[in-house]
Amino acid sequence: MRKLTPVLGLVLFSVLFIALACSGDTGSVGPAGPQGTRGEQGSPGQGPQGEQGLPGVQGLQGEQGPTGLQGPEGPGISAPAPLVAAGAAIDVHTHVMSQALTDGLTGGGVPASTADDLIARLDEANVQQAVVLALGYWGLPDDSNMAPENDFAAAEVGKYPDRLIGFCGINPLYESAVGEIDRCLDLPGMVGVKLHLPGSGVDLKQPDHVAALSAVFAKMQERDAPVLMHSGAALGLPLDSDDFATLVIIIATHPDVRLVLAHCTNDADRDEMEIWLAGLAEPGLFVEENLFVDMASCLKFYEDAPLSKKELMVWRLRKWGLERVLFASDYLPVFPDATPAEALETISSYPFTQEEIDTILDNDASAWLFGP
Repeated sequence: MRKLTPVLGLVLFSVLFIALACSGDTGSVGPAGPQGTRGEQGSPGQGPQGEQGLPGVQGLQGEQGPTGLQGPEGPGISAPAPLVAAGAAIDVHTHVMSQALTDGLTGGGVPASTADDLIARLDEANVQQAVVLALGYWGLPDDSNMAPENDFAAAEVGKYPDRLIGFCGINPLYESAVGEIDRCLDLPGMVGVKLHLPGSGVDLKQPDHVAALSAVFAKMQERDAPVLMHSGAALGLPLDSDDFATLVIIIATHPDVRLVLAHCTNDADRDEMEIWLAGLAEPGLFVEENLFVDMASCLKFYEDAPLSKKELMVWRLRKWGLERVLFASDYLPVFPDATPAEALETISSYPFTQEEIDTILDNDASAWLFGP
């Protein structure tokens, strides 16, 4: 039995005291008894700890769902395929030069520029044909070199008649110029005329120079022969507005002449092409299908230019009409501007489309050389 707690003991003692007080006679109060000792405090009751229950069974993991289908590939930007310029039907701007003229320009010790060298360069670049421009307008202050240089070019073209097409070099200021056109065009393989206005000293502010150039154009229209012309003022300066207007009048008054403007219209001022474009947009001023342009030198000049400049050049050529833009290198071994292979590499660095490059390089120039 558990021991009585002190509280319980005190309660029982009080009840007993009251009971005694109520029973029997009342006696005198006796002396207080000694105080009892306090009982020991009982320890709190604590039952034995029950056993720990077993952990519940873990549920089974559900099966993994099927892998979702991969979504469509996002519109990532990939590098454009490099343009291919692996060859060309024709290079319309190449040269040969006799030993006599080479010695006169270099002082001697430099070999002549011949068809053999040119053919090797064409083969290297996979170019099928070339227009060979005689340099009869250079060298002397008179016409003593014009006919011999044209004869040299005709002989070189005759070595490869299936590959080379000859153009006579004519200085309009020589008295024999118109007669030399007839003589030279009757030589085998010679089909057109090359004019170099600054190289010939043509000054379009001089009435007699304008008359001489007009006479050459009249002869070319009579012969139904093509012309390739390097325009520009004396000393290689750009044409001013008066000179340009005079040249336009000469061309417009000889509408049947099939004309290539070399070097993107002007080697001295490549921006001049936009003035020509404005003229082409003017109704009735030019016969558009008779006006061509070659890309000799002008693309090479901007080869390392910012992309914006290259885009501008491509825009100009598109505006001109790519079917009338002709591949050209301006190759001359003595003073090489570019080989045909180098010119192909240059064109492929411009932001054309592949179709546009193919349009230029596959053009055999027959519409210019021989007419529609």
